Amino acid sequence: MIHVKRDLASEVAPIIKEAGKIVLSYFHGRLTREHKVTQGVDHGFVTQADLASEKYLKQELTPLIESASILAEESGNTETANSDYCWVIDPLDGTTNFAHGLPYFCISVGLTYKKNPVFGMIYQPLTDELFYATQGKGAFLNGKPITASQAPLEKSLLVVGLPYSKDRAYNQLLESTFEIAHHVYAIRNFGAVALDIAYVSAGRAEGTIFQELEWWDVVAGIVLVTEAGGQVSDFQGRPIAKGYKSFIATGNAQVHEKLLNLLNKQV
Repeated sequence: MIHVKRDLASEVAPIIKEAGKIVLSYFHGRLTREHKVTQGVDHGFVTQADLASEKYLKQELTPLIESASILAEESGNTETANSDYCWVIDPLDGTTNFAHGLPYFCISVGLTYKKNPVFGMIYQPLTDELFYATQGKGAFLNGKPITASQAPLEKSLLVVGLPYSKDRAYNQLLESTFEIAHHVYAIRNFGAVALDIAYVSAGRAEGTIFQELEWWDVVAGIVLVTEAGGQVSDFQGRPIAKGYKSFIATGNAQVHEKLLNLLNKQV
């Protein structure tokens, strides 16, 4: 059942693009950078650009769906009673890249209905590329339909997202990446997982894997990949839900199954 009956893409697009202008006004400027550490876990940087973008997005998205909750990376959850809808926002994914002047980052806006992703939009302001998808209506890049890649595993480009904390999960992912490297064409680590997922939806990469990230990193991308014909799960093949611990998105079922086998060492 489709739970978004209006053209949300046309309503959200000008908002996310304006947030992109806000973000770019800080790019290559003097930034105050603070580390986000919770319970001893390093979650990267937060800058003025993150905070300004999030403030604007919350302000503009709130009126679009009456009583919708908002879950945003920097300010957390704004609970609203009697609403099945929740905006899930990452105001600047790839903050570490951004803070170092590296041109790979994005803004991600997703919408869930009863905790299930139903709409997603990811914007790369430097390239002016707008990826978006609505449940049951397909995936698009700047107004043109996109489809995920059907290339086989041996011709696949895989994007890996490595966590900041150098713990057991980090070591396990490095080991898995080393194993997978022998079966794919190429591996990359770009540093903005929401944009990585968008690239999978557009066929620019055949897959992406990562661990220990947050709900706002994936909500928009889940809709994009599935609407583009790809597949999404955790490393055990289970559906992704809030609180997930691992993530894999691929362009097709064959690559997905083979990567799951490699991740679980069932070669």
